[in-house]
Parts: sequence; structure tokens; C-alpha cells
Amino acid sequence: MQIIPFLYLILIPFLVIASVVYANNFKSVFSKSILQVMNILLLIHAFYQIRLLVGVIQFLRSFNTQQTVSDFWLNYVDQAVLRTLVQILLPLFFVIPFFRKSLWFSLGVMVYFLDGTALPNLDMLDWFIQLAHFLSWFSLVYALFWLKKWLPINQIQS
Repeated sequence: MQIIPFLYLILIPFLVIASVVYANNFKSVFSKSILQVMNILLLIHAFYQIRLLVGVIQFLRSFNTQQTVSDFWLNYVDQAVLRTLVQILLPLFFVIPFFRKSLWFSLGVMVYFLDGTALPNLDMLDWFIQLAHFLSWFSLVYALFWLKKWLPINQIQS
């Protein structure tokens, strides 16, 4: 799952450029379809981060059982936690179809992720495993959107 934001940063500029340059063309529709799927993959990554954050909070709370909730938040909330929360909340806008289809909102999310996303530190076998996970998630989301006829490519096939 850690490879999804990295691949999002790589693919989104090319998809936005292809959507703008090849306007009213099959390539534009196809790139917009891939863009929507990438946005949903970033949303899935946000849900994964929520689960990790809940686990970290539970772990930290187990150390300080005597501490009140307000004191707990004052001790552990800093700039890194706030950045993580924004990185979780920003992809949640992709649930709304207007934001999921928007080229410029996707580009804005990509610009925000530029600062906090680094190249995953993986060895070669882990890269292949992570790419296989990414391709399977991509295929699943693309197939579901295609079956529900939510992709722009479905409008030209009808």
C-alpha cells in the first residue's frame, strides 16, 4: 500500500496533460478514466492510513492509562500528525464524483503529496510484490467502475 502515493505522484501529471492535450479524443477519455481510478486508489490508501493511525493511537493510549484524553492529544499532536491527518482527509473528497472527476483537484492533491511522499525503501522483490498489489487493486477498481458505468470511457462505448 505504500507504493500508491508514489505512483500517484508519477502518473497524475501525465494523465492531466494527456487529458488536456488530447481534448475530445479517445486518449483524453481513457486518461480521465485512469485518473478516476487513481483517485479511488488514493482513497483506499487513506482508509489504510486511518487503520494504521487508529492502531498507533491505541498503542500510545495503552502506555498512558492514567492520562485524560485532552492531555493525550496535547502530548502527541504535532506538525507531523496534522500533516498525516490532512493526507488522510484530502483523499476523502474523492468519494464525491465532482472531485473524483476533477483534473485540477487531482493536480492539487498531487502537489500537496509532493512534500510528504518519498520513494518507498524496498528491495527488488518487495518492489515486484508492491507492484503486483497495485496492479491487482487497479484492476479491481477499474473493473468495478466499468461495470457500474462510472467511467468516461463507458459513455463513448454506448
